[in-house]
Amino acid sequence: MDWRPGEPLQLETDRFRLRSLTPADATITYVSWWNDPEVQAGLNFPARGWDRQRAIRHISQFNNQTGFHLGIFCKDTDRMIGFFAAFPDPQSKVAKTNIVIGEKDYWGKNVVQEVRARMLSFLFEVMGMEKVKGEIQGRNYPSIFNYKAMGFTCEGVLRSDIPRFDGGRTDVFIFGLLRDEWEALKAPAHD
Repeated sequence: MDWRPGEPLQLETDRFRLRSLTPADATITYVSWWNDPEVQAGLNFPARGWDRQRAIRHISQFNNQTGFHLGIFCKDTDRMIGFFAAFPDPQSKVAKTNIVIGEKDYWGKNVVQEVRARMLSFLFEVMGMEKVKGEIQGRNYPSIFNYKAMGFTCEGVLRSDIPRFDGGRTDVFIFGLLRDEWEALKAPAHD
């Protein structure tokens, strides 16, 4: 792979292209995901009330080295349908990730598994991570399903760990995948 830390990143899957977002990507659609109560509920946030300037500031904080903010674009239409964030720590060799599919007509269409698999390859093989993890706040059952479907282990549940955006408290589920587990999942099955 011809990529250097700090440079924009572009990855591909069968159906999608992932690329580092720029301020020009702070479109009305992108901003709408931050302001959509249903999309944000999966992150345990209320609608954010963002404008384009706030979205540009968010995109601009990622350095393509210790923080990546990649748009997920359909190859056939170039439509952005969501984003993937990754935070690899070069000292601990652990990367934290999260993914948002903002376009609801793509929910349940295996987008998460397809793009996460490509990001896992990048994080383990190019970035040299030893572990990739994710945290789920609240009862985000689709995220729990997706982590389990990809071989992640639920390493723990922090009970009533954070306030819910709509009152009360909620659990935080910690999922992790180790490098050797990823390599075993990628290995061809032998009969």
